[in-house]
Amino acid sequence: MTDLKRILPAVAPHARADIVAAFVAADDRIAAAEITTPLRIAHFVAQVATETGGLTKLEESLFYTAERLCAVWPKRFPSLAAARPYAGNPKALAEKVYGGRLGNVQPGDGWRYRGGGALQTTGRANYRAAGFEANPDKLRAPAGAIAAALTYWTDNDCNALADADDVEALRRRVNGGTIGLSECRAYLAKAKAALRVIPAQARLKALRYPVGKVDGDHGDRTTASVQLLQKKAGLPVTGELDDDTLAALDTAEALPVAAKDANLARSRTVQGAGVAGSFGFAEVAQSVSELKDQAESAQAQISAGTVFGFIMGALIVAGALYALYARWDDAGRPVPGFLARRFPKLTGARR
Repeated sequence: MTDLKRILPAVAPHARADIVAAFVAADDRIAAAEITTPLRIAHFVAQVATETGGLTKLEESLFYTAERLCAVWPKRFPSLAAARPYAGNPKALAEKVYGGRLGNVQPGDGWRYRGGGALQTTGRANYRAAGFEANPDKLRAPAGAIAAALTYWTDNDCNALADADDVEALRRRVNGGTIGLSECRAYLAKAKAALRVIPAQARLKALRYPVGKVDGDHGDRTTASVQLLQKKAGLPVTGELDDDTLAALDTAEALPVAAKDANLARSRTVQGAGVAGSFGFAEVAQSVSELKDQAESAQAQISAGTVFGFIMGALIVAGALYALYARWDDAGRPVPGFLARRFPKLTGARR
C-alpha cells in the first residue's frame, strides 16, 4: 500500500484535501492499474500534478486574455483581432477549440466535454471511453477524476513509458504535446524523492531515531538519523539514503527503549538518561550502553549543524548528572544519590 496521504502533499504542498483524500481512497484501484512500483507511482503522480496545477483543480480553465490565446493556439488565433471575441469567454472558446473534434458532434459539446479530471480528459469520445459520457460533471469530481485517469493510463499503456523513465514520451502521451514538460520534470523529481524518503523516515521513526515528522523532507533531523544509522552499520557517514543505507535500514535494530517500565523500579540505580523534548526519547535509559547510543545520536545532530543537536547534547549531560544524583529503593522511591549527599545545599536534598 502506497502512503499517498504523505507522498502527495510532499509533491504538491498546496494540494486540495478532497483530492488527496480521493487518491488515498482509490489506493486499491491504483494497485489494480499496476501502478505499484516507485517509478510508476512517481510518473503517475507527476503527470497528475502537472495536469491539475499541483492537485488544486480538476477542470480546465478556459479564461484567457487575447494575448494568451495567441500564444497557446497560434494557428487558431493568428492575431489579437481574431482572439478578442473569445478572450474572457470560456464557453465560446471551448466551442471554438473543441467543437467538431474529439468526438464532439452536438452544439455545446466543446464546453460540456471540456478538459477535466486528474489527466484532463477532453472531448466526448474520451469521456465515453472513461465511462462518463452521460455524466460529464462526475468526471470533474475527485473520485471520477481519478477513475478516468486510471482508465486512460491503462488503456494507453502508460506504465511502459514510466518503466522506461521517459518523462517526455509520457508527457506527449498524456498531453498530446510537451506543454508543461518542465513542470512535470520538477514534480517527478519531488515524487521520486518522496517515495524514497518517506518510507525511510517511517522506518527510522519506528526504530526510535529522531527524524521528527514523516513528511518527505530530508532535512537536518533525517540527515542526522541517517548518519547515526550509517555509523552503526559501518557505512560511509554521508547522511544520504543510498542503496546500501536502505538495505541496512531494512535489517537495523531499534535504538534501546528508555527505562520507563517495571524494569526501572527493580533497578537500584538509574543508569543513564534519554533525550528530552521533540526528539521522542525523553526518559531515563536502562543502561550506560543506551546512553552511549543516544550520545551518538546527539553527535550526529551536531555534525548536521542543528540547534537540536546542541540541545540533545546538553540534555544528555544533564541526564548523566541525574544518574549520579538519583537512586531508587526497592519500592521505587527516589533517595539521595551521590551529588545529593555531596552537595546538599546545591540540590536541596537532606544528608
